[in-house]
Amino acid sequence: MTRLILILSFSMALKLTANNKQLTLQQALDLKYVKAEANSLGGYQGYCIQLQVKNLSKESLCITVEAGRRLNSLDDQYQDILIVSEEIIVLNVKEQKSVSVKGYCCQAANRCPAKQSKYDINKLADSNLVKVAKYLSANEFDQSAEQEAVWAVSDNRPAANIATMNDSLLQPLRETIAGLKGEVLPWYRIISKRYVTRLGTIISIPYHLQGELFYSNPTDDYVTLSVKNEDGLPVCLIKTQWLKLEMNAVYKLDLPIGGLEKGKYVVELKAGERELSRREFVL
Repeated sequence: MTRLILILSFSMALKLTANNKQLTLQQALDLKYVKAEANSLGGYQGYCIQLQVKNLSKESLCITVEAGRRLNSLDDQYQDILIVSEEIIVLNVKEQKSVSVKGYCCQAANRCPAKQSKYDINKLADSNLVKVAKYLSANEFDQSAEQEAVWAVSDNRPAANIATMNDSLLQPLRETIAGLKGEVLPWYRIISKRYVTRLGTIISIPYHLQGELFYSNPTDDYVTLSVKNEDGLPVCLIKTQWLKLEMNAVYKLDLPIGGLEKGKYVVELKAGERELSRREFVL
């Protein structure tokens, strides 16, 4: 029964769109077939934009709102928003509709928009941001990770920031974004907590680093895992533990990094003075 309902709904949708002139929002705007306005719903990610479209033409329209359109904030203190999902709007002659559209901030240094902040419909973003938007439109990830994927391109943040505590499904997203930027995919992942201040400024605070250390331990031994800064000074002793003899092994890393300043660091896994593994990371 459910299958029959879905088939009937899909058939009705096809019939509906077939009876309307089909255009992208950009085509409709260029032809002056529609008038469009965008307002903030009071956020910087997810369904945070209300788009209002009015049919000015003498025929019914089926409008596709493109993934990759960059909405320009009319108040320069607020963030621009990148639309990351296609939306279909069917309009009868002279009809006006409002829809919520999914988007993400693409100006990390600016403020989170206030509710009812106005946006210029603008045009499509640069090619790399359009590619990010289309990828996110075709795939669904954790909202925080999707935001970091946009910032990785718009604000040149490292792909390592595309991470959550349980992010086994995020590797394809990291690989896609790193490849798009020509960035060597980091061996580690940085998990951050994000806050919006009273003034609308977004603050990201790293608190965990995850990754893998590859090592070989020729004898059973106590090993020490530590982190050193650029000057070679230890900033924290993470742990000491017993490791058995094992060759070509993987040490699963889960470091608390809250409180560390921005800069370069080295993670060392040592048995006495014998170095088993050493890797660098950047905050």
